Amino acid sequence: MKKFFVKKKFLLLVGFALLAVLPFAIFHEPMPLGKNDTINPFPEPTDPAAAYIQKASENYFYHEFDQGAENYQKAIALYEERGNRVLVAKTYESLGDLYVWGHDSEAAEKSYLLAVKTHADNRDVLGEANALKEIGDLNMKRDQLQKAEGWYLKSLKVLEEEKPNRVLGSVHEGMGHMYWQAEKIPEAIESFTQAQAIYAALYYHMGYDHMAHVLKRLGNISRAKLK
Repeated sequence: MKKFFVKKKFLLLVGFALLAVLPFAIFHEPMPLGKNDTINPFPEPTDPAAAYIQKASENYFYHEFDQGAENYQKAIALYEERGNRVLVAKTYESLGDLYVWGHDSEAAEKSYLLAVKTHADNRDVLGEANALKEIGDLNMKRDQLQKAEGWYLKSLKVLEEEKPNRVLGSVHEGMGHMYWQAEKIPEAIESFTQAQAIYAALYYHMGYDHMAHVLKRLGNISRAKLK
């Protein structure tokens, strides 16, 4: 019995030793360190605008929303100088997302509206529709469901001549959640069904399966109300 415990103790010591050594055995070369001595796996881009975007993304991750907004604005100014209106529009959307997470709904909506206008100037229909949808999502989060519906309908209006696409599917999906939140179950079922049909046409299996799951839940709710 005594030999058993000695052997067990020996194995435990070997295990702890391996745990201490393995990290150094796996990483033969030291990870690159940033200026603040933290792990920095991504080198800073040489392009100043891209560098501002990267800094803004880091600010976003660390919830440094004011600094993130400032860096996005600096990137936008550089893209404006270059005449790159496509990246101006996309960066306004990212700025809107940052304000959403920073709980500044008014600033978020203004940023999304600037994205809408820039996408429209660029004749980017999908970009314009997606930015309009973002405003709908924003109002839904604020429980302003009637306003949300209005923005979703504006997005659908922009897309009315387009072939099935992921943005169109996501707008119908957003409307489905909005109607569900408003306890308008038949309207929610209709919106989710349209989203599912679009995802089916696009062979977007994950979206199709998700809609099937949601529709099953709503079907159960609808049948329960009829009892």
